[in-house]
Amino acid sequence: MTSTSVSTTSGTSVLTGIFADVRVQLTRYVYCPLFILGNIGNILNILVFSREPLRTSVCSIYFLIVSIANLVSINIGLLTRILSTLDVPDPSRNVAWYCKGRAYISGLSLTIARHFLCLIAIDRILMTSTRASIRQLSSFKIARWILPISCLSWAIFYIHTLVGYENNRTGTSCGRQAGFYSTFTTVCTISIDAIIPIIIMTIFTLLLMKQIRALRLRRERNAVITIRQVTTVRSQMRTTTTNAISYQDGRSQDFNGHNTERRREKQLTRLSSVQVLIYIIFNLPNAVYVVYMLIVTNEKKTADRSAIESFTSLFVSILTYIYCTLNFYIYTLSSATYRAKTKQIFQQCFQRRHV
Repeated sequence: MTSTSVSTTSGTSVLTGIFADVRVQLTRYVYCPLFILGNIGNILNILVFSREPLRTSVCSIYFLIVSIANLVSINIGLLTRILSTLDVPDPSRNVAWYCKGRAYISGLSLTIARHFLCLIAIDRILMTSTRASIRQLSSFKIARWILPISCLSWAIFYIHTLVGYENNRTGTSCGRQAGFYSTFTTVCTISIDAIIPIIIMTIFTLLLMKQIRALRLRRERNAVITIRQVTTVRSQMRTTTTNAISYQDGRSQDFNGHNTERRREKQLTRLSSVQVLIYIIFNLPNAVYVVYMLIVTNEKKTADRSAIESFTSLFVSILTYIYCTLNFYIYTLSSATYRAKTKQIFQQCFQRRHV
């Protein structure tokens, strides 16, 4: 009996030690690249979306807010974790205000990013509508109200973290209080951070795809009529006076300008769809894990199981930060307009350097 007990305990300690070592290696060799690539990518996102002509779209402003929120999340959430692997003491374990402040800013920034991702999906539905009254809802006038109200509302909501998070007495960790507050934050994570955003993004993205297909069919039906109209206009232009030709040229320039704007909106719609898909892929595992932890909260666990759950927690956390990091690179692959603006930024930087 004693021999068996010792063997089990030894096996458990070995497994726990293996997972502990893997956690350290992942933190050191995964978080560091994510931190560097995430900062570079989100800073470039901010530069691109804050420039003409992208910043003239409400959707671009929402993308800009998402990039700022992701930048904050990466620096607040990853920096202290990386420093801990370099034998730099984590101040959140001993400094109460830092523990609470990091929890507040980290939770707030992640939620703001999710909130504006949902608004992006909704905005694309508005912009692709065939009804002018619905398209007008996607306007800077409305966005000027949405931006401060959204940020202020979430800032007030997350005040609870300033009360509910604390250092433990031994100074080894910073976490939420046990009991009711732990259950409350778990429910918030499942609903606000996971289920609700995924449902909203999925529904509106599916509606967007359906709406785009309907618009494409409508254009195909009108293609023959449009060709006939263009042919008629060209034949009339050959017989009109010079003034009439100049007027038609002006109309043609307006038409080309409208096409340019429509192509830009199409690029933003593509970015929105890809963004939602990537968000679901990288954030759904965290939602599943949180639901699992809520179900097994009161179960007795072995050391092996606790080690596995701890490692799983780290893994889904890494997936969340990978999403915050990938946005710039996804945009670059998905949008020709975005690639052109990024290239323009680099060209301007090199030109200033050589001046």
